[in-house]
Amino acid sequence: MNTRDKIMDVALHMFSERGYEAVSIRDICGEVGIKESTLYYHFKNKKDILDSLIKKFTSHIEGLLAHVDEISEMPGKKGRKNEDISLQVTDSYMIDSYLFDPFCNLMLRLMMIEQFHNEEIRALYEKTLFTDPYEIQLNIFKKLGAAGIIPEKDVEWIVKEYYSYMTMLTFKYLLNGDLTEERKKAYYDEVHNLMTRRFMA
Repeated sequence: MNTRDKIMDVALHMFSERGYEAVSIRDICGEVGIKESTLYYHFKNKKDILDSLIKKFTSHIEGLLAHVDEISEMPGKKGRKNEDISLQVTDSYMIDSYLFDPFCNLMLRLMMIEQFHNEEIRALYEKTLFTDPYEIQLNIFKKLGAAGIIPEKDVEWIVKEYYSYMTMLTFKYLLNGDLTEERKKAYYDEVHNLMTRRFMA
């Protein structure tokens, strides 16, 4: 990891635990083990570090959304097995590459704190934790309805049920305490059980 990346990594960990305002440049430099002049070689100030973290996170999310656009075509194909559909709905956007990703998890924790102090972060927090996931699930379940796998008239209700349960599990297991393998497994098992009851009963 190069110096710039290490500064960002350390700052993110500190911001996500203490909040942006409670962390100083001196704190970050002490943890990284560098002089302040070295940090200022890579970043203009503390706000520049935060902006760089937001830019990295936004870029990551845009890549995941592009991936979802590609895989969301799959449920609409006739003859798909229910087991495949359950995996489709719980694809890596919501799990491995987003909620289980250490960088994304820390960014969500940072945004949980800073949403009360920073309007840009509040909007990003709402978009990435609430709006985008809901729209993704709605798109996928509409395709399931169009394919005759679930009743089309029930799509919106099923999406709300699934979305609300996923959101509860996210806060219960992934944004509450350390992100451990045990917590990730508990989260995944509950999501899989929900999909099993819904599509493989």
